Amino acid sequence: MAALLAIASPRVRTDIVEASEFPDMAERYNVYAVPKIIVNETTEFVGAQPEGAFVGYVAQAAGLQEGPPPSE
Repeated sequence: MAALLAIASPRVRTDIVEASEFPDMAERYNVYAVPKIIVNETTEFVGAQPEGAFVGYVAQAAGLQEGPPPSE
């Protein structure tokens, strides 16, 4: 989903990192399960999410929505 958002909008950038190849980065971001998504260093979640929840987390990180994303 993150890669699709980056393709759809020039305002979104996605970096996909293989945790086992970058253990220092995995430790820095407390990666113990994948996928782990971190948005703008402020919002993070683990595991596959429904599209609406994923977009809700992104909106929350962008300051467009308060509270947890809506559940589907």
